[in-house]
Amino acid sequence: MGAVLAASSMMASSLIAPAVATQGQITWQPTTWTGPAAGPPVPGEGLPAAPVPAPLPPLPPDVPVTIEYEPQTTCEDSPKPGALRLEQIIKSTYGANQYTWIPRDCGQGGRSEHKEGRAIDWMVDVRDPQQRANAEAFLAWLLGPDAGGRPYGNALQLGIMYVGWHDRFWRGYSIDRGWTELKGCFSKTKEKYDNYCHRNHIHISLTWAGARAEVPGDPVAPVPTPPEQPAPEEPIQEQPPPPEAAEDGFYGIGSELGYESSTLGAMQPNEVRTVGLNGVIAQATTALVAVTTREAERKGRLRIGVGTDKTNSAGVKVRKRGARTSMRVVPVSGGAVQIKAPKKTPVQVRVDVLGYAVGAEPTKAVGLPPTRLYMGRLSAGEVAVVKARGVGRVPKKKKKVTAVILQVSTKGKGEAGRFAAYAVGGVDRGTTSALIPAEGRHTSLLVADIGDKGLIALAASAKTKATVKIVGYIRR
Repeated sequence: MGAVLAASSMMASSLIAPAVATQGQITWQPTTWTGPAAGPPVPGEGLPAAPVPAPLPPLPPDVPVTIEYEPQTTCEDSPKPGALRLEQIIKSTYGANQYTWIPRDCGQGGRSEHKEGRAIDWMVDVRDPQQRANAEAFLAWLLGPDAGGRPYGNALQLGIMYVGWHDRFWRGYSIDRGWTELKGCFSKTKEKYDNYCHRNHIHISLTWAGARAEVPGDPVAPVPTPPEQPAPEEPIQEQPPPPEAAEDGFYGIGSELGYESSTLGAMQPNEVRTVGLNGVIAQATTALVAVTTREAERKGRLRIGVGTDKTNSAGVKVRKRGARTSMRVVPVSGGAVQIKAPKKTPVQVRVDVLGYAVGAEPTKAVGLPPTRLYMGRLSAGEVAVVKARGVGRVPKKKKKVTAVILQVSTKGKGEAGRFAAYAVGGVDRGTTSALIPAEGRHTSLLVADIGDKGLIALAASAKTKATVKIVGYIRR
């Protein structure tokens, strides 16, 4: 991963996410309204004009439409036709520059229709007058009557399973409930909760019929089953409740390559790129990242966050020519960040994601002098269990530490593989950027949640000699 951050440098760095700046020209006012509405909840006052999508051909009045809750059960994140159709409606109405997001890697976070390519996030902010006006015009069209007068006709035709927006949740499979509170958001009024409470984006999940862009009432070609291979009956499974929001807290994911600039070429002076970070779920409010810069022609500073100024991003020093890795907690929105290159030099940028936080107080990462946790040889498939809580300067009390930051050095023994660190009692998240080289050495930064009795598991998929040091921890 290039040069690994020294503990002294890490301790001197600011590892607490800066506050997100207020956007637009109005002050958002929270409300606790709930109930049925053929459009957005609590429309804003004094908003600018906003366009409305073109009408859909209405369904015949005798065609019944039923929306069922169909949670994500498979792992196929390619964007589905219905989600792409929604994206096209948004961009053709509000501009091609609208930021939308459909797929999500199947290894990221919990249950989500993004992982089946049938959910879309549209980044519109309730604190920005024009963005809020656009969002409310769209929701009035989506949840209002269709061109034939059918209540909620556009939503029914498009297969809208549920919508999250502005502290509230709407269900196509339970229309009579109307808008309800989105998991405690009425009391979470601070800007740090804007992503968690869907104040900075609309989330829309589709049924499978909606995802396939099937029009209700049109015949659907059956899939034949050969007589000699009848389809087996599947057991009836109780469906879990919808994922209205992720739980508050910090989630260590090990280490995942979040972004690498080399695929598009070096970032040019003052260039700004908006990128989705692999490994970060849409509900995350901050992410703990290791930012590596290289190939810069001169010293400088880049910024990474939900904007490009000091109030909503973190600064990272850039070294001339050599590689430099800095660890930061940065604000994220919809799983994405903006990266702004230094003013006077091109630079290659790599971002490794170590973990993320949802809806909680800003993540606090504490740097420590390196303390050896483990050194030894691991065979392919072997797991070593070590105690992390209370080692060196890591607090002994569970309430003061949730995860440890590790520096892992691996030496190859002829076969490449991956090294994982995860909570005992938890699971290996399958992240990929902690490498075991076939030959030579490799050094990575990882974050491991602390599990039962303060223990973590260290696992190798290939034979290696490993040295693991604690270089920091995450505290509540």
